[in-house]
Amino acid sequence: MTLTRQNILGTGFAAAVLTAVALAAANFVGDGENGGAGAYAITLVASLLIAAVLFGWAIPRIERPARMGLIVGVLGLLSIAAYWTGLPYVLGPAAIVLGLLARSRVKEKNGGAAAVILGLLATIGGIAAVIGDQVF
Repeated sequence: MTLTRQNILGTGFAAAVLTAVALAAANFVGDGENGGAGAYAITLVASLLIAAVLFGWAIPRIERPARMGLIVGVLGLLSIAAYWTGLPYVLGPAAIVLGLLARSRVKEKNGGAAAVILGLLATIGGIAAVIGDQVF
């Protein structure tokens, strides 16, 4: 599967929307003391800057997408512990895109599949963390 620049940017936009929604839920839903408008603005801006750098600049230029996808996927999984930063919703989709790019290369197919799986786990885990925090 070959991804165009438009596909990469579209996925980055979807990741930005997911980040904004998940951070809004983490900061404004529920009766906890944490969060609020200030925390939301800071974490959203930081996450969107990271997304812009990843999807707009880094991903299109990476020469070994499988390796970078694995690194980003592992970082995405680790960021679930701090889901309120917005990182799982940016790093997860980035790992998926990198994995899909790698799968189009014969030598990187296996690493690409692993990156896609790590990215899916990071994204779903981040969403589950927000839901779990609001329910429990």
